[in-house]
Amino acid sequence: MESDDPGFDHSVLPEFRNRVAEGHRADWLLAVFGERLVAAELAGVSGSPRTATPPPPDSGTHST
Repeated sequence: MESDDPGFDHSVLPEFRNRVAEGHRADWLLAVFGERLVAAELAGVSGSPRTATPPPPDSGTHST
């Protein structure tokens, strides 16, 4: 459904987000989502978690 569809209710996602935040359920929701991605073989379990953001690419190395 597109966001400009007349049946699209813009309040649904903020209400859901608020319920998750109020119930401190974000960690649980993320875990369930991850389990379902793995079960559907859309994601895999890796050997080590990513703990840091990689540095941005060096923009000075590209020639024009």
